[in-house]
Amino acid sequence: MSDGGRGFLDAIRRLAPHLRQQQTTVHPPVGRRIPAAFLVGEDGTAYAEMALASGLDLVPETARRPAHLSSRGTGELLRSIMARPQVHTIVLGLGDTATMDGGAGVLQALGVRLLDRHGSPVPPGNAGLSQVERIEAPEPDSPPETFRARGGHLIVACDVLHPLLGPSGAVHTFAGQKGATPDELPQLEANLHHWAEVLEAVTGRRVRDLPGTGAAGGTAFALVAWLGAERVLGARWLTEHPRFQAELTRATALLTGEGQLDEQSLHGKSTGFLAALGAQRHLPVVAFAGRVRLTEAQWRAAGFTAVYELPPHPPSQASRTLSGCVANALAGMVLKPDGQTV
Repeated sequence: MSDGGRGFLDAIRRLAPHLRQQQTTVHPPVGRRIPAAFLVGEDGTAYAEMALASGLDLVPETARRPAHLSSRGTGELLRSIMARPQVHTIVLGLGDTATMDGGAGVLQALGVRLLDRHGSPVPPGNAGLSQVERIEAPEPDSPPETFRARGGHLIVACDVLHPLLGPSGAVHTFAGQKGATPDELPQLEANLHHWAEVLEAVTGRRVRDLPGTGAAGGTAFALVAWLGAERVLGARWLTEHPRFQAELTRATALLTGEGQLDEQSLHGKSTGFLAALGAQRHLPVVAFAGRVRLTEAQWRAAGFTAVYELPPHPPSQASRTLSGCVANALAGMVLKPDGQTV
């Protein structure tokens, strides 16, 4: 399972093992070029994962500075896919990224020029957004433009439903997880606001308030505003796959997990979505988390049957600890024919 973040490509590979894996190289947020895989089907649909090019786990903790990190690698990944003439649809999973540049790095890698008042390219990362005064489109024969010309369609599978700006937007909800300090948040937010003003003025699309545009540090915002990308909730999109639906029909319980189960889990994340899905189908849903920040009343209202917080253990004991918790959880559930527990 995946909500669009890390593991998105693996989840698709399990649902559609016939897809061909291909590879390109990209610039991660820090360091030298790395390989980044994507999947292509015979029907002309390609699947990619932003976390493989711009993921938080690609950046050492000491280098996690969202004010200066760029999403350029994801743009390079998209450009490579768009250059393949047989591809007419791209599904890009968004989430678990190290960046907060509103997708500016993605657009730059696609050939979009972001210029300051002197006509010079702006610096990478969120910090450069405040200097953007002019935006120039790519060359007509560039892969992104030829992709659009042949009717190419981009779908962004978002891992959250948050908008770009505001108290529930990208900065105030996720920047701290990416390494930003509390005193940096006002400037990060102001830079994103300026970026939204400029990009929306150029494209004529006001999309900043749409659910999901805050995904992946605002990358969804840029792709919707510039390319007219279609937004989908990653968890919902994945569970609608026919093979997943077949598995769901046979299921008698759902097991899920997350590093921290909290309010964010209930707004687009896999755990919260599966809880709601289980409640709709009268299936018990058991969640395991390193930390639980929801009250019992909250997680029960969300649809969870049981929630277990895993105690910290050395790596060698981690799998045994989880296995024991799963066994205990299942042993404690007696399933009635309608799927309810007693």
